[in-house]
Amino acid sequence: MSLEYRLFDFNISNKSFEDDLDDDDSGEEVNYKDNKMFEIEMFAINEKGETASITVSDYMPFFFVKVGHSWKDKDVKVFLDQIKKEIKPYWHDSIISCKLVKKKKLYGFDGGINHNFIEMTFKNTMIMNKIKYLFYDDNNKQKLKRGYLCKGVYTQLYEANIPPLLRYFHVENISPSGWVRLDKFRETKGNSKRTRCSREFKVKCGDLKPLNDKETQVPYKICSFDIEASSSHGDFPLPKKDYKKLATNIIDIWKSHTNISDLKAKKLIETLVLSAFGYGSNNDIDLVYPKCGRVDKEELSNTIKEWLKKRVKTDDKETKEEQTYDYEDIEEDITAFKFGNQKSKFLKKDVSVYDIITNSSYEYDDKITLLTKSFTNVFPDLEGDKVTFIGSTFWRYGEKEPYLNHCLVLNECDQLSQDKTQIDTVNNESELLVSWKDLILKEDPDIIIGYNIFGFDYQFMYERSVETGCQRQFLEISRIKKEICHEEYSPGKFRLAQTKIVIASGEHDLKYVNMTGRLQIDLYNYFRRDYNLDSYKLDYVASYFIGDKVSKFENIDSQTIIHTSNMTGLYIGSFVHFEETSHSTDYYKDGDKFKIVDINKENKTFTLDSIEQFDMSKSVKWGMSKDDVTPQDIFRMTNEGPDQKAIIAKYCIQDCNLVHHLMNKIDVVTGYIEMSKICSVPMNFLVMRGQGIKLTSFIAKKCREKNTLMPVVDKKFNDDGYEGAIVLDPKCNLYLETPVACVDYASLYPSSMISENLSHDSKVWTKEYDLDGKLIYESGEKDENGEYVFDNMDGYEYVDITYDTFKYIRPKFGAAPVKTLSGKKICRWAQFPNGEKGIMPSILEELLKARMDTRKKIKTEPDPFMQNILDKRQLSYKITANSLYGQCGAKTSTFYEKDVAASTTATGRLLLTYAKRIIEEVYGDAICDTKNFGKVRTRAEYIYGDTDSVFFAFHPENPETGKKIVGKDALEITIELAIEAGELASKYLKRPHDLEYEKTFMPFCLLSKKRYVGMLYETDINKCKQKSMGIVLKRRDNAPIVKDVYGGIIDILMKDQNIQKAVDFLSKCLSDLKDGKYPLDKLIITKSLRSNYKAPESIAHKVLADRIGKRDPGNKPSSGDRIAFVYFHNKNNPKLQGDKIETPTFMLENNLKPDYSHYITNQIMKPVQQLFALVLEEIPAFKRKPFIVKDFKKKVKNIKEEFGDDRVKMDKKMEDLRNKEVKSILFDSYLKEISNAKNNIQTIDSFFIKKR
Repeated sequence: MSLEYRLFDFNISNKSFEDDLDDDDSGEEVNYKDNKMFEIEMFAINEKGETASITVSDYMPFFFVKVGHSWKDKDVKVFLDQIKKEIKPYWHDSIISCKLVKKKKLYGFDGGINHNFIEMTFKNTMIMNKIKYLFYDDNNKQKLKRGYLCKGVYTQLYEANIPPLLRYFHVENISPSGWVRLDKFRETKGNSKRTRCSREFKVKCGDLKPLNDKETQVPYKICSFDIEASSSHGDFPLPKKDYKKLATNIIDIWKSHTNISDLKAKKLIETLVLSAFGYGSNNDIDLVYPKCGRVDKEELSNTIKEWLKKRVKTDDKETKEEQTYDYEDIEEDITAFKFGNQKSKFLKKDVSVYDIITNSSYEYDDKITLLTKSFTNVFPDLEGDKVTFIGSTFWRYGEKEPYLNHCLVLNECDQLSQDKTQIDTVNNESELLVSWKDLILKEDPDIIIGYNIFGFDYQFMYERSVETGCQRQFLEISRIKKEICHEEYSPGKFRLAQTKIVIASGEHDLKYVNMTGRLQIDLYNYFRRDYNLDSYKLDYVASYFIGDKVSKFENIDSQTIIHTSNMTGLYIGSFVHFEETSHSTDYYKDGDKFKIVDINKENKTFTLDSIEQFDMSKSVKWGMSKDDVTPQDIFRMTNEGPDQKAIIAKYCIQDCNLVHHLMNKIDVVTGYIEMSKICSVPMNFLVMRGQGIKLTSFIAKKCREKNTLMPVVDKKFNDDGYEGAIVLDPKCNLYLETPVACVDYASLYPSSMISENLSHDSKVWTKEYDLDGKLIYESGEKDENGEYVFDNMDGYEYVDITYDTFKYIRPKFGAAPVKTLSGKKICRWAQFPNGEKGIMPSILEELLKARMDTRKKIKTEPDPFMQNILDKRQLSYKITANSLYGQCGAKTSTFYEKDVAASTTATGRLLLTYAKRIIEEVYGDAICDTKNFGKVRTRAEYIYGDTDSVFFAFHPENPETGKKIVGKDALEITIELAIEAGELASKYLKRPHDLEYEKTFMPFCLLSKKRYVGMLYETDINKCKQKSMGIVLKRRDNAPIVKDVYGGIIDILMKDQNIQKAVDFLSKCLSDLKDGKYPLDKLIITKSLRSNYKAPESIAHKVLADRIGKRDPGNKPSSGDRIAFVYFHNKNNPKLQGDKIETPTFMLENNLKPDYSHYITNQIMKPVQQLFALVLEEIPAFKRKPFIVKDFKKKVKNIKEEFGDDRVKMDKKMEDLRNKEVKSILFDSYLKEISNAKNNIQTIDSFFIKKR
């Protein structure tokens, strides 16, 4: 009887099946043979939720070597013999086979001929890698330039960089997230089972059949977990503590005791340290908790006296781990002071501990650092903060609610009255950690999720398990029995599994317990990688995704009924907050939370137990809000008895379920399943690895289907650049009554690769020339006569594409390299007969067609479950197709081919220019027939063009009178003619290009390249919406006040088209800002923190992040975090921008005043200047001053005369002049008033009372 299962996780290993004394990769035991076999273990689940381990042991990893075209079987034997001489006899029998095969190669057009390759098959990946590295230099990093030499031929490595697991999927056509059928198998039962799965099988490759058309859902068991920790000092929990808090306390107290004698000072310091250890009481000193327990007072007092005399090396940069101390073994009940046994490296400078505390020449932060170090190296090690709660909630995929809410609590805790909720208490922390492990083993989830578990929870739990001595027990959490889930990073040293992901904000380190047989997803990293959000804190993310617009509300009796479309994630007892948005967002009632007392899913309403009034003139949205307990509440309530701890347990469980709701709302699992299917990678790869592996697998699979092999290519780090997309110079203006239409190319880059057959295997030759036209480089295979072998072949046509080449040149020593034009390159591409395509275009055709077919199916699919699957599938097709061009041009790609990418952009530039010419040459001066207006004359011109879109205006007029047609009539004509123009242009384009009408703007404000705003119409002239790109309304790193001011001006110009009204609105906003009428949250700026900067001291939010880390190490922002800050008035007038900003919380706590002038000059003024500069001559305040107008015209004339030959410089000078005039008219008076107030300068008008 056959069995069917759905795969979801994999584990590969090299398993020894016989005695093998060589346990490592060294091959030292030459008297023995390598008996390790490559093994693939698959974890799967069926429709009943039963799990299975399926092991395949007869799949052998392999790669290819390209050899001489005349090689025969005897030459292969010579090659193999030579290879064996390079390795030890221990490995000889691990090369299973070495045979000659015929395959096509990916790079270079050759008419599709087959080449000679050796296919090398191996027992395991250890021998595979040993042979692979024979093709590399001594560092195993750079591939040998010419290859591995054998019989006078430089052989080349192919497909050795494709992981054997992925290659197995390709060979057997198995989907890593799909269904399989076991036809024949051997089952392991009872105590012989090595896993915790329901069933355990061993199968041969041929007996595992793919069922790739089966879509049946399975009930994955999903666990979401979250921990809470104590904090001995009320700050961010640290699993291992040092003396920084005590050092900070002492330095802070010392500030008010600077004028006392040395004797009293030393006595004060001794008293403070004694109180920290529990001898005496001081409200300004936090207690410390030594691991060794209570310290003897007399011994402590003597230690303090000696410690104050100790010398400290002030420039010591080493960490405690890097310093060496020769301590005696210490019994647990003896105080662990560290005097006398140190091999101290920092007793060279003539600076004592006492000097550090009392010397005012040291910076505050430096004092704390040095004092902390001196404490750590003398006084006993401290207890870290403890894990106090571990919440875990368990759901079955597809169900609406958890089947178990569970919380483990340290010491007593009351039970909760919620259904399916269980609170278990334990007596100590090690029992807590091991009990959680036991819970995971008992419930046996297939997927484990959480929020920032790879950044905090796992590492904290692991370090506490080390501290409490239960590390091995805690980590025995795999689906494989007795497996310890850690990695050995050096002999005898272990740590959690670690990996890195690279996204826009930089590198991110992920640390996690690698549980074989369980898929793990950190939703925090998922959102950081796939979404641009203002914040990635759980409460913000939950509100953003679990929420919807309020369509209307009703007040009935003492309640408010909210009408909305989507109530996913809402339950009676849930909390929501409301946002009111115009340009920036205001939280209704300062973000108050409202409890839901009733839900009517049929009417799509929920009820609040209060009367609320929302401003429906704005966009009103509800969002899920956590029933928050602050960290300080958690620390306090942990010590306040069972009833208070039950509140924390409830909160912990709530957070776990919130992560479930987020995962279900976005349906992360289905998204991973579909991408996994398309690219043939395990879902785990999508979570833990970068983007490149997906495309590597996908392309390798498609090449295999076409009997084509991919070479191993070196990563190109110093390759020169090529020209990107074209941008047509923008004709910046405010087009109030002139409609501006836009046509664009559908899927321009994929379509360009298809139309021109741009592919690795269609490139015939290239010729590169310098700026003088001299040939400097050419590629392509030539015969003995110097003719290209594969050029001008019968049955083929050829296309030449030219693009500019660039080099990165430093203009002077020490300067940054500048992309500089260096010449041009011509690439010839073969066009295959009968409409056939090269590998890349054929893949793109397949992807685009699959997406189109899938989207059609969605429209006719009645089942919502299948609709969702199909939607995720079409999105995966789209992402994969769009990524293909990018990977061709990515220097780190496994199929990098710069000429494909460069020729694609060159084709795009030609097509954009073609669209511009069609518009201007056909409609530049033409009589056109229209449906409702008869014949009209057009005088079309382009307004702007970028990458795949052209914006243009027809400027229609009456052909008889010449009168311009404007407004709605012009809008209707423009839409009709733009549709016609797109169809006309498409007639003459190669398949599959299509120039489509997209939209029309009126009014339209074009500020610069990639920056515009307007009222967007599609085909209905009575239906429009505001649409913008690149302006401050779209930027996340502007303060909300900028969006309010700028957005308000835009609204007036777009809707009222009244310039004076816009000026008045600006004046009112600046006046209110000057008078401090805007709340602090309108001044908050957020910026993302990257992992590294060339000059970190010049990056304001990086300086602030470091400052936060010094005063609160546990809360130090990490790479990828968005830092929220406000510019404040710093009386010291610092030079660094980082010293002019602070967190909103710090500003409120320290009563700091915002720097209003900064917000005008650095946030509001520039974008608003550019807006009003477009209509400077129409500003009434400008027109009323004839002398200023006359002087302005004179300056314009001078600029034209001086820079008329240089359009770029002339435009820049004109822009600067206009901006200067706008600043003078609209901003200077407010800046002067703020400056006077800041410097306490009274002007003469302050002595007079204004009449009201």
